[in-house]
Amino acid sequence: MNSRRGFLSNAGFGLAASAITPLAAVAGRTNDIAPSVKKGIVVKGIDLHVVKVNQRGNWYFVELKSSSGISGFGECSHAFGKNQADGDLQVRESLKAFFELVKDESPFDVEKYRQRGFAKADNKLKRTVFSGIEQALWDLGGKALGIPAYQFFGGKVRDELRVYANINRATNDRDSNGRRPVSSFQKNAEEAMKQGFTAFKLAPFDEMKPLYGSSEKQVEADIAHAISCIEGVRTTIGTERDLLIDVHSHLNVDLAVKTAARIRSSDLYWFEEPVDPATMPAETREIRQSIRQTLAGGEAIFGRSGYANLIHDHALGIIMPDIKHCGGLLEARYIAAMAETAGNIQVAPHNPSGPVATAASVAVCATITNFSILEYAFGEVPWRNDLVTPGEQFAKGFLHVSDLPGIGIILNKKFINAHK
Repeated sequence: MNSRRGFLSNAGFGLAASAITPLAAVAGRTNDIAPSVKKGIVVKGIDLHVVKVNQRGNWYFVELKSSSGISGFGECSHAFGKNQADGDLQVRESLKAFFELVKDESPFDVEKYRQRGFAKADNKLKRTVFSGIEQALWDLGGKALGIPAYQFFGGKVRDELRVYANINRATNDRDSNGRRPVSSFQKNAEEAMKQGFTAFKLAPFDEMKPLYGSSEKQVEADIAHAISCIEGVRTTIGTERDLLIDVHSHLNVDLAVKTAARIRSSDLYWFEEPVDPATMPAETREIRQSIRQTLAGGEAIFGRSGYANLIHDHALGIIMPDIKHCGGLLEARYIAAMAETAGNIQVAPHNPSGPVATAASVAVCATITNFSILEYAFGEVPWRNDLVTPGEQFAKGFLHVSDLPGIGIILNKKFINAHK
């Protein structure tokens, strides 16, 4: 194809093969970079690149600059909600504060940074910023040595990762009742199928009114609409593909169990967060023991300690650490190891993110033996793949694990500057 976005332009997938050379030039071949490592490469500067995406939030890319001229990249998107007016300012202020912990330090001293900064990450925004810098350190270190970041975590155990299309973020039409119609979800599912996806997620409960203060009639109408969306998408994708449902904590225990029973015929890959597992761990465990579907969750939980009881109690069948919120790559690896030790708990990282967090997620997921599937934000912008070099390599529902240094990408700053 003539387009640099390739055969999956609408999703933002495709490989710009000719773009591999610039990455090699910047990230360096081992022989070229080794001298600067010997001289003692240190972190010297930081930049934040903000890309306007849509009403659901922008992408925030962190760039750590080193004394040798190499840069490492991370992502701290979705650190704050749309109602937080000073969110952008708070991200920038937090970046300055956490940068002081790595300034003039070796990018290889990741644990030193973690020890200094972990306790300071005391809310979601700070945790996301902390995690973004942590990602960038691994990327910078890998590029300095000329090795892929997955080598830092024991090496890869797979060459490709199955991904699911989160069609929720691209489905924004509204009917006269303010709900997203079944047909809109179906349309995006069809588009994702055309582009090779074999698993699809939606959050059809998002328009539910809060349970507190709602009449039984209102609650039933909201749930009935969500079920119609689930059944409609299942009809669209057929029985050979996987369907994942995110409830975004709109239910309670009783409604979760009853709703799960009503959608049993839709044969879900998972039923995600009917209640918030971070604040309702006992209720989460009760739901898991009461439904036939696999229960997934944990997208916003920070650190091993946040997951400890959920894993110990087997409250979830699949956990979903997000490298942007959980503490970064190393913490995600630790969390996955805890789940593996507990037995039969799979890991499917939350990742409704830009291409930087996706590249970083791929790097660590390649090393996780109990990995299940990775999230991909489908259809948010048609130019996603122009933001990084090389582009994401996708085929038949799988993302290729890059063997290039670091997390395998660099930012195309000229293109990013056009979308500020």
